[in-house]
Amino acid sequence: MLTTSKISGLIAVLAALFGMLTDVAAQTTSIPVNKKAKTQTAIATLADGKYQFCSQPDPKDWRDGAGVCLNFTKVDSRIDGYYGYPHSDSFVCLRGEVNGNLITGEALMISSPENQLSEIPKSEWKWDSEGRLKLAQGSIIRSFNDEWGRTDWIVFPNAVLNVDGLYQYGRPRMTPPSQLCEWN
Repeated sequence: MLTTSKISGLIAVLAALFGMLTDVAAQTTSIPVNKKAKTQTAIATLADGKYQFCSQPDPKDWRDGAGVCLNFTKVDSRIDGYYGYPHSDSFVCLRGEVNGNLITGEALMISSPENQLSEIPKSEWKWDSEGRLKLAQGSIIRSFNDEWGRTDWIVFPNAVLNVDGLYQYGRPRMTPPSQLCEWN
């Protein structure tokens, strides 16, 4: 049977435990969480090589990337690659000069029956939902018809991509640009 002194002792132990738990909770909530920040590395300062940057952190699973990604090769201040959504046919080939985190040059888009561009805009328009890639003055350089429909290769001589704030992946995991971008 519980006596008054045993109940008082139990209450004291429970109060002490509650106090310790409260202190631990307060300490853990005041410890800053080390979230991986978006890259602040300017692409212009990278060594020559192959890279991948995406709008979302590396998913560390079977996916090649998350969000919208830029997969490219850098040589001096030149970039040759593509910008698009992993695991889709939605991408734009890019080549141009890099200044800080801004790439300026030209773009090549393939408009196929599965990924049809209804009309080619002449004035500047934003290709992606994030508004990072701006294209202007597109013109068809080549077309192909087959049983599925028409495929057009469209060049945009005015392309600007702002990659500020994208996450740099440890290595490129998407298809190499040379396998997707047929500029000729």
